[in-house]
Amino acid sequence: MSKIKIAHIICDLLPGGGQRSTIDLIKATDDRVENYLILIEDKKTYTPDGIKIFSLCPNRKKYKKLDIIGDWLLSKKLDNLLKELQIDIAISHMEATAKVLRFIDIKKAYYMRVDISHELGVLKEKSIFRFYKRKLLYQSIFSNQILLCISEDAKQNIEKIIKTKDIKTIYNPFNFDKITKLSNQHIDFVEDNYIIQIGSGFSRKRQDILLHAFSKISNKKVKLLLLGTSPYQDAIDLMEKLHIKDRVIFHPFVENPYPYIKKSKLLVISSEREGLPRVMVEALSLNTPVVSTDCDTGPREIMTEELKPYLTLLNNPNDLANKIDLALENYPNIEKKYIEKFNITSIRDKFLLYIKTLLKDYT
Repeated sequence: MSKIKIAHIICDLLPGGGQRSTIDLIKATDDRVENYLILIEDKKTYTPDGIKIFSLCPNRKKYKKLDIIGDWLLSKKLDNLLKELQIDIAISHMEATAKVLRFIDIKKAYYMRVDISHELGVLKEKSIFRFYKRKLLYQSIFSNQILLCISEDAKQNIEKIIKTKDIKTIYNPFNFDKITKLSNQHIDFVEDNYIIQIGSGFSRKRQDILLHAFSKISNKKVKLLLLGTSPYQDAIDLMEKLHIKDRVIFHPFVENPYPYIKKSKLLVISSEREGLPRVMVEALSLNTPVVSTDCDTGPREIMTEELKPYLTLLNNPNDLANKIDLALENYPNIEKKYIEKFNITSIRDKFLLYIKTLLKDYT
């Protein structure tokens, strides 16, 4: 019996949790199904081994300018490729790829890696016109479709605004043995007294809140490592204003962040929103304490029981600073129970069973 052919569609292979989660899912299931990774545009900062990769165009800049017409034109390229590869089911892993896949008549599912209800809430406060335009767009794409969510919170929020054909939570898979092995690799980084944040200075990561909080913590000897962030003027200006410039370290993207996480005193997440923060699970698997905003969605599904007190109020630098101080002084024993539900084996089996069910029942 031939293997099921699955096309996983993402925007690019630039740094990002969505890209890494998709790759992990592909590698976890590659012995059971035939996976293909399709990029909307051929942009890569890395190329994962052993994965069949295709790209629709070198750069989608001109397609983005054309808006819905650009998405439709890209869908024609995608449709031809899916037929050529004889794909059984296509999975969109990002909002931008969903806008392309919606035009294609194929068995498909949409992985929701962010909580679109939060985005809509922000838009509603800023512009009622943009809010209704985006809400109608999402409803036109996702109504009566199959959605996979990476957190229960996101699933519940989406169900309030979208009437789906089916919706299910399947967490991102994590290969904890691989993470541990990679964390033991040598790095030329001499600092050993630092807390860490992973990711670029995008607004939803709220590095401004983190910098304000860092200026308020009691421990003035510990440094802040912004891994994956290149120096940018807004951050530099704020650091100078807060007199912390000599205690903050910018570090460019690295393909293996785990040695940096393992060496750190603490991982801090200051985001306004997440899907399911991969780096939180990874840090806990390396026995690195975590402090995070209690943002929608994901953190409260990971930091349960004894870890719950280390969730902070959203966009509140005072509370974030207090929780950082608390975590540096005293943190509970990090037990396997917090992360075992994200183990790659159980997630793989759950995903494959669901895909087989979809293909059997799809009408």
